[in-house]
Amino acid sequence: MKTSNKELTTDYINSKSENETLFNLRFVFPGNSKIKVENDKIILKSLKRERKENGNMIKELSDYIIKNKPDCVLVSGGIDSSILAVIAKKEFKKIKLVSAGTNECEDLKFSIKLANSIDEKLSIAEINEKNIFEAVKALKSMQISTYDLIMGITEFIAIKKAAELGCKRIMSGLGSDELFFGFNKHKHIEENKLEDYREEKLFYMPAFDLLRINSIAANFKVSILLPYLSDNFIDIAKSQVKIEYNDKALLRLIGKEIGLNKELIERNKKAMQYGSGTVKMLRDLSKKKNKMVGELIKEI
Repeated sequence: MKTSNKELTTDYINSKSENETLFNLRFVFPGNSKIKVENDKIILKSLKRERKENGNMIKELSDYIIKNKPDCVLVSGGIDSSILAVIAKKEFKKIKLVSAGTNECEDLKFSIKLANSIDEKLSIAEINEKNIFEAVKALKSMQISTYDLIMGITEFIAIKKAAELGCKRIMSGLGSDELFFGFNKHKHIEENKLEDYREEKLFYMPAFDLLRINSIAANFKVSILLPYLSDNFIDIAKSQVKIEYNDKALLRLIGKEIGLNKELIERNKKAMQYGSGTVKMLRDLSKKKNKMVGELIKEI
């Protein structure tokens, strides 16, 4: 696969105050990026990297988890976070599980199934009108774009809950959709363009998804661990994930191998903002005020 040298410049997002600097925050960038900071701008240059043709993804995830010692996993009942929870439970015997969602949302139902299947307690961060407004205000202060803000609401509420539980090293399954062709859009892209599309999505993650989740983590003074985005795991996965493995099919095989509940393996996961009920609640709140969601967010 061709990996072109690209350069990306993005405004630095100030998540705390005017006195906050880039180096007070915890950001995660791919190891194949050359990074420099000029005048409050982050400049990333993607470098070519050799693929590792061999390697066991389960072992790599286990090694990452053992090395980084998470004390919490953010779970949604999806295949990616469920795999991390199973491996973490195996390695550490006890691990905190945190899930965020509205009452009766799909993510909470499957997260409960996951917790029961590995005999672990699930801590639920209920998304309601009060904390959704709190999350929006906080994310706006970080200068997060409206689109990223909507996705960040669930992360904000879940990470806040984990921090309240005393967790400091919080693990997320972010990145698996990009790496394992998990987006619905992947089904509509020509096969010969899929790998380039994946490369593009991974390349831009530092400027959007990673900047967002690390800004939230910095707000609560915790660290975010992202096993699916470690250099070693990306290299191993790219050498094994073929085009026919769309819809995270390879992850589902891994789930089966580690003994994950069949219902969790076969679940067709919705995007975080939908599975958690966040978008529905925003729409309901907007409807009450006769506004569009974007207008409501601007008003908060």
